Amino acid sequence: MRALLVRRLLTAIPTLLGVVILSFILMRLAPGGPFDGERALDEDTRAALDAAYGLDLPLGEQIALYIGRLLQGDFGPSLVYRDFTVSELIAQGLPVSLTIGGLALILACVLGIGGGLWAAVRAGRWQDEAIMGLATLLTALPVFVTGPLFVLIFALGLGWLPVSGWEPGNPSYLVLPVIALALPFAGAIAKLTRAGLAKALNEDHVRTARARGLSERTVIRRHALRPALVPVASYLGPAAAGLLTGAVIIETVFALPGLGRYFVQGALNRDYPLVLGVVTLYAGLIILFNLVADLIYGWLDPRMRAE
Repeated sequence: MRALLVRRLLTAIPTLLGVVILSFILMRLAPGGPFDGERALDEDTRAALDAAYGLDLPLGEQIALYIGRLLQGDFGPSLVYRDFTVSELIAQGLPVSLTIGGLALILACVLGIGGGLWAAVRAGRWQDEAIMGLATLLTALPVFVTGPLFVLIFALGLGWLPVSGWEPGNPSYLVLPVIALALPFAGAIAKLTRAGLAKALNEDHVRTARARGLSERTVIRRHALRPALVPVASYLGPAAAGLLTGAVIIETVFALPGLGRYFVQGALNRDYPLVLGVVTLYAGLIILFNLVADLIYGWLDPRMRAE
């Protein structure tokens, strides 16, 4: 397991570096600039602002300076939110984004694994067909469709929950965003769990366990569940990444003060340090989640550790 961790870390560092460099270049290639507005600045003022933020330097030198600051944990100043650094803005939005993404991941795992298990032990019956049909429907519905639909039905129509916004300590503001974000991933996890468990239940060692007189619940828990969850563990890394990137859309739909708001506003305003800071943080979290998923995969399947 330690060798697997070292190998994954050695590939994670150049991956993160590549994401930072590519994002930096793409931001500079985008049309417009952070100081473009309805009223054009005079040349002297623009030159002074470019010099103050290092935008007049060659692109390679800007990238080298930015990476040097990143290694010291400094994301730089925001070009639009003048009284804040990027680190301060991220510190404000990250707890909201992690709360929504984390709760959605837990809900997706509970619904997906539970639904997949329930369908697998009833393989071929109408309950299996119904659960798999619902899982396919949920997987096909993107968050930018389910989010507004939930607002129309449960907030504006029935009036059960708030339309949008954020109030610390009030969980009602989290219900609709978390459910809308979790449902597509719950559908995918249910399909993977059902397929993995249905295959595991037909393995020879499982039939042998049944022949020894063990109850079906014991057979599933001791002999079938662990190999059945291997494909789910492989999916969880990309799923966590999808929940984070999906949270950007959900935060915009529900007007939540998470990182998604800063990312969208930073991109619209060409706030280079803010966008790069959020992208770097997201990339780091995605790599971390994939690393955790690989470790879980290695724990579930010992052959993975030997590769």
